[in-house]
Amino acid sequence: SNSNESYCSKLTVFIDPIDGTREFSNGKGEQCSICIGFADEHGKAIAGVVYRPLSKPSPTWVAGAKSEGYASHNFEEEEEQSTTGAVLSTNGSISAFVESLTAELDVPRIKAGGAGNKMMLLLQQSISVANKEEVSKTHRGHLYIQDRGVSRWDTCAAEACLNAFGGQLLKLTDFLEDEKDGYYTYLASQTNLDFIPNTANLTKYNSNLQDLPSPAQKAQDVCQVKAYSNLCGLVCFGKEFNTQEGRKYLRDAIRKAAAINAPSLD
Repeated sequence: SNSNESYCSKLTVFIDPIDGTREFSNGKGEQCSICIGFADEHGKAIAGVVYRPLSKPSPTWVAGAKSEGYASHNFEEEEEQSTTGAVLSTNGSISAFVESLTAELDVPRIKAGGAGNKMMLLLQQSISVANKEEVSKTHRGHLYIQDRGVSRWDTCAAEACLNAFGGQLLKLTDFLEDEKDGYYTYLASQTNLDFIPNTANLTKYNSNLQDLPSPAQKAQDVCQVKAYSNLCGLVCFGKEFNTQEGRKYLRDAIRKAAAINAPSLD
């Protein structure tokens, strides 16, 4: 119908055909996902699907659209989830901030590739926690807190899915400083719509410059950074942390960690 066509014309779609390219090339295809996220005319992530085609023994997926009351998943691996929450991180090195945060939270680190895959691991643990008759401090959900850059196509679908299941994907900078929910803007643009001067460090991953300055410098002008780089870090958590008490617990831990080692934001 014309109304449906009008609505669809206002959507922005972010697609990552291989989220976790490094893992894909290194024989860890089970950590790779296909991410398709939809944003409304204001740039808010409203619907998404994350699909892991190489999961064993069969593909797994998560899909959600909060405004439609839709949240669904297929986790073929129904083994008992850990009773201990963890910080989900890259397979590679992590920043001093994430090291400090993991120590402050007193939880283990789980290495995993791909933003979509980490969201699915977080959500699977969150669902397991929610299904327990008694949830205690020893049975917690996973967290994905990142101060290094990813891109909009990595997070649009993940954010929409988390929201549909009662969780959140927020900007680290806003969560840390302003005690408010700050979301990335998912719109087609020639410039980065979430750029904040003198905040993010210029790297080969986020910079538009042909030659990076040496020593490293913070981006001063929006023209220096790529349009779809997430420059403000991430705080991702499930429904079990999406309470006043849960948010305070996370914010206090993040602030203590940041006082020891400031977020890299690179």
